[in-house]
Amino acid sequence: QSLRTDLGNRAHSGLASKLRDSTFVGCVSRNRSLIQWGIELLMIDHFELARELFYQLALAKFGSTEENIATLGGGGVDVRLAIESVLSSDDEDGNTPGSQSVSATDTNIELAEQATRCLSEHADMLKEYFSIRMEHKKMPIADTNGGDSEVRLMLTGLPVLLEGHSPTPHALPIFLLRLATEVDWKEEKPCFEGVCTELGAYYADIPFQDDEESATNVEEVKNDNPELIDAAAKRYVQHVIYPAISFLLVPPKEFASDGTVVKLALLTSLYKVFERC
Repeated sequence: QSLRTDLGNRAHSGLASKLRDSTFVGCVSRNRSLIQWGIELLMIDHFELARELFYQLALAKFGSTEENIATLGGGGVDVRLAIESVLSSDDEDGNTPGSQSVSATDTNIELAEQATRCLSEHADMLKEYFSIRMEHKKMPIADTNGGDSEVRLMLTGLPVLLEGHSPTPHALPIFLLRLATEVDWKEEKPCFEGVCTELGAYYADIPFQDDEESATNVEEVKNDNPELIDAAAKRYVQHVIYPAISFLLVPPKEFASDGTVVKLALLTSLYKVFERC
């Protein structure tokens, strides 16, 4: 209740009205779009707005008795392996040489196990309050001929925060890692706020186009005509994120002054420029 009260105290009613009565113009990049409100041309950071939106939706559904969970296919996602993949990716980006790679790998496994234990310890709370469902399942051990198995923590369900929207799979491993490491699990209010924050960041992540479109984009870059945002992301922003932002978001006061929403020009002034041209 305290977090919801804070949300109301932070609200900027004027900005909410602008977003609600605006018209989508187009995407500028993966993070920014143009919208029109009356005679004002505004540039918005749709990623930041979406992150705040999904934070608010997670908070609104907090502790709801109505269970609304999207079940993950294939029996779920192995939490430890997903977290290991993030840590391994960081090592590859750092180009860890020679013998150091062995110790780095061992460290990654240990860190992934610690993060997995943390999530396992809080699995009941995550399911009850946030509809993040994790289950212990017996899974076969790779590279064994005897059919041996071990109990693994599997992520089997995620909350439906917005009908018709699904979070992007490529961002799931970093979400699990941050959920384990960035949330203050010791204090109640910071804990709940932290989980909602991580859900917001994960669900706001912009999807990437499929392989066929990626090939097309590569050709565009080769032809010195690079797109700052691909077609799939444009559709996502225009038809999923922008409508939800305009109708559901309660924008905080700071968004009016921190660059999240910026007035670029008055259309009447632009018309005068065009007339002179």
